[in-house]
Amino acid sequence: SQIVEAVNRNYGEFSVRDAAERRAQQVRGTVATQFATTADILEDMAAELELCEKFDFAAAQKIEEVLRLAGVQPIDVSCRTDRFGHMSVEAVAAPGDCVRLNRAQLAQEISRVCGRAFELPCVSSAGGKCRIRMDELPLYRAKTGCAQHVCGNGRFCGDSWKCFPDGSGRQIAMICDGMGTGGRAAVDGAMASGIMERLVRAGVSFDAALKIVNSALMVKSGDESLSTMDIAAVDLYSGGVELMKAGAPLTILRRGGRAVPVDMPGLPVGILNDTRFARTSDTLQPGDLLVMLSDGALSSGTEWVCGEIEKWDGKIPQELAETLVSQAIARRSDGHDDDITVLALMLAPRREEA
Repeated sequence: SQIVEAVNRNYGEFSVRDAAERRAQQVRGTVATQFATTADILEDMAAELELCEKFDFAAAQKIEEVLRLAGVQPIDVSCRTDRFGHMSVEAVAAPGDCVRLNRAQLAQEISRVCGRAFELPCVSSAGGKCRIRMDELPLYRAKTGCAQHVCGNGRFCGDSWKCFPDGSGRQIAMICDGMGTGGRAAVDGAMASGIMERLVRAGVSFDAALKIVNSALMVKSGDESLSTMDIAAVDLYSGGVELMKAGAPLTILRRGGRAVPVDMPGLPVGILNDTRFARTSDTLQPGDLLVMLSDGALSSGTEWVCGEIEKWDGKIPQELAETLVSQAIARRSDGHDDDITVLALMLAPRREEA
């Protein structure tokens, strides 16, 4: 019996040391990944700064002339295009010149000479000077709607969704599905979507942000923490859309009245140190739809979903999202329940009447 006790005691100590060593190796690997991610972020920032310094001197000269004709004597005019080709204008003038400025007329004239549509100028006074800033007006706007069903009508949904502008003329739509249901899944999904949103808003690239989210999930606790990630980035200037998935189910695009599933298999975040998005891109026209779904909405197949999307002729995406969620609940016949999220986005002309 003494031998058995000694073997059990020594094996228990060995198991504790082995678990601690494996955890330490995981942390070391995560730290190394974070350093590599930091290097990627700095490289992205340097590339973005380089691309942002593309000045359009010809357009700046035209804008100077427009300002003079408007009774404003410009001290300096800067006309820049960002990495997506979107133009912004900044001008500095004497403080008294801005008092008599007709903002609507100025925006109209600058739009005419530059061949682009600009928003109304933002006029401010600082340092004894008048500062005028204008940004190019997007051609489109995104009309969005989202509906959810919580498994078992519980308090916590394991699916987390976000929809926000990134500050560079793109509308970002995202669904993160924490593995399982209930509170723990809700924490994982909300953590993944929350970190990703803050990083993207701050200008961090999607790839670098994904690595940070992955590391955060891996070190969050001793238990396994996983989440899928489904992102659509819609350029409101061109209608281009980039789809990025990490373990997420298919997305459905409706173009010209026809619904097309887009599926890109992959692994959720929180499993491996090295994680990547599966990517594809497309172009939307006004009236086209993009529908993102969590796996709970697809338990009865995809054909009925495509059929509902094709026959929908409304103007409010929220109504479509609610219809798909209610249909997904009604069509499930296996006796199980799951969290369901549907996020619908419709591209519309900027000047379309609400």
